[in-house]
Amino acid sequence: MDRRSLAKLCYLLTTDGKLKGNRNMSISELVISFLHIIAHNVKNRILKRQTARSGETVSRQFHLVLNSVLRLHNILLKKPEPIPENCTDERWKWFKGCLGALDGTYINVNAPIDDKPRYRTRKGEITTNVLGVCTPNMQFSYILPGWEGSAADGRVLRDAISRRNGLKIPQGILSMEGKIPKIVEQVESSMAPKFKRKTQNTKHLWTKQEDAVLVDCLVELSKDSAWKSENGFRTGYLLHLEKLMAAKLPSSNLKATPHIESRYKLLKRQFHAITEMLNHSSGFGWNDVEKCIITTKDVFDEWVKSHPAAIGLRNKEFPHLDDLMFVWGKDRATGANAETPSDAVEEINLCDEETDTFEHEKDAHTECQKDEESDHANQAIRKSETLDSSICPSNKKLTTRKRKGKADDALDDLVGEIHKYVIAVNEANEEMKGISAYFKKQTESGDKKMKIYDELIELSEFS
Repeated sequence: MDRRSLAKLCYLLTTDGKLKGNRNMSISELVISFLHIIAHNVKNRILKRQTARSGETVSRQFHLVLNSVLRLHNILLKKPEPIPENCTDERWKWFKGCLGALDGTYINVNAPIDDKPRYRTRKGEITTNVLGVCTPNMQFSYILPGWEGSAADGRVLRDAISRRNGLKIPQGILSMEGKIPKIVEQVESSMAPKFKRKTQNTKHLWTKQEDAVLVDCLVELSKDSAWKSENGFRTGYLLHLEKLMAAKLPSSNLKATPHIESRYKLLKRQFHAITEMLNHSSGFGWNDVEKCIITTKDVFDEWVKSHPAAIGLRNKEFPHLDDLMFVWGKDRATGANAETPSDAVEEINLCDEETDTFEHEKDAHTECQKDEESDHANQAIRKSETLDSSICPSNKKLTTRKRKGKADDALDDLVGEIHKYVIAVNEANEEMKGISAYFKKQTESGDKKMKIYDELIELSEFS
């Protein structure tokens, strides 16, 4: 990136992205540090050493620039335009009405230990699945990051289509949908007919008791570290399930293949369909008494259009959801961290509004608290002036000092206690004066008595 492009990017981030510099780092330095991290996969501690900044500062400034970049999604993401009928480009003239191409890509991430099974791909790497849509001239028109690496591209695409701010197709392109089924029918009719091989009928009607035993065996197998793996069970688990079920239900005569295998796949498919409805769409609920999904027919029919695995699950009893959550719940990709740029910007704006509201309330509370403290101080000063300063000369200084965080009643109680103390001291002084006068009188009376005795001794006529 040259200086001219960097200046344009900084201008966009400042005007449209609401990015602001500070006294320690300018706009250019913030953007350069951000680009250096994402372009060269530089870690926080390396940039901390290169820029002589703390790790907290590097992380905080990176997220500030990231939030500003997300606010530019309307500018950076181009609106797709279909290939016109009169297109002469040798590469695209065969795709009339095409908007572009979409594909998923894996990006390596550092996930917590508990979440690693969800992010581990079939090749053993810890990645995130990112869906990208590009126009014919290789410009991004849509992106959905955040899905776990174990999620299939079909799940990510269905999630992108069903989101409120998801992947939208212009109405003019929808006319092609009516032609696609006809083309598929023509292709299938021109193909040679398929002959199904005759096989022995192995269907088994499962009872509620057999389902409960199978779920108990799956829970038991999940607790055994010798059989449980990150993305399911180890090889040979079906034969082990057959032995466990034979021990609990000797008369069932269930085989690993095809009985237990087919039932295992059905329960897993239904469990994932139910959890996906509960986690990723509004309008769905769970009836804990009847153990079934509850929703309106319109909402369910709309959901089934993009999620065919959910067909027939409305108001259908599924009593083993909690137990199977222990078996498959931790390993299943949920897409809880996936969000489009529009969703991210809405969340950022909401956080900014909450922060502004909190700061406004905090400032108002601080001003109100200061006013209350000044009123308390003035009231204490007025009360202290009525007291006798000769008795308690330090009382005025005590009441004029600001008491932060004290309420009216606390200050009133404090002044009242001081006033009571002063009155008690005055009463004690008066009592001490009375006692001293009494003893003085008693002393004077004793002296007079001694003088009378001395005068009487001098008279010889008295014994």
